[in-house]
Amino acid sequence: MNHSRQGIVAALLLAATMLSSPAHGQEPGLYARFAVLRPHDGKTVDFEAGYARHLEFHQKAGDKWSWYGWSLWAGDRQRWFVYATFGHTAEDLANPVSPAEDEKDNIVNVTPHCEFAGNVLYQFLPAISRGNGSPQVLARAEFTYVDLEPGTEKAFESALAAARSTLNGETLWYRAIAGSTAPRYLRIRSRPSLAAIIDEQSEQALPNAANALIERTYIEVGSFRPTMSYNLQQTSR
Repeated sequence: MNHSRQGIVAALLLAATMLSSPAHGQEPGLYARFAVLRPHDGKTVDFEAGYARHLEFHQKAGDKWSWYGWSLWAGDRQRWFVYATFGHTAEDLANPVSPAEDEKDNIVNVTPHCEFAGNVLYQFLPAISRGNGSPQVLARAEFTYVDLEPGTEKAFESALAAARSTLNGETLWYRAIAGSTAPRYLRIRSRPSLAAIIDEQSEQALPNAANALIERTYIEVGSFRPTMSYNLQQTSR
């Protein structure tokens, strides 16, 4: 989905290409794009209808990517919309489906009803995660944003890696590599209900060694939107 200005997109693709070069030894399929849209006041219904029409464009264009959609339920950005795609190589990101036509359809159906509020490129971190890098498709998702003190990334990841065996349920960590303040990390936990997120709250606390390095933590909860997602299969539990 070409939902960002050209300059931002170019920066994201350049960063992905650089990080995927043999000199950096990156594995394929580790990149995710995570973006936020803010519907205009009083335009939520129009926005959702337009976004659904835009997904129809992707279907007709034969887009093979999967697009997740969540409406934020808890947090300062309540009722904003998050869309994301996971499991990509840099080559994937540099070759989206029909970019020019995508942008035309986006301008007609989406941009009149919302504001673009962020577009970030992340790298999945399997060494500190439990899961394969693409969230399960469940009713709720917890998004935890962690901003670190500069220069503490290695120590933070080492602390999480040491505690990886204690993780219960899918827990996916990503490092921001373009489009965000740095250093920033994102943790995603997909769960079947809000109760499941609350019940696991104490189990998902970060280790003390990691907490000592954090400048700011922010948590949101999203509700999965099947009609505003594309090419996904519902996960059963």
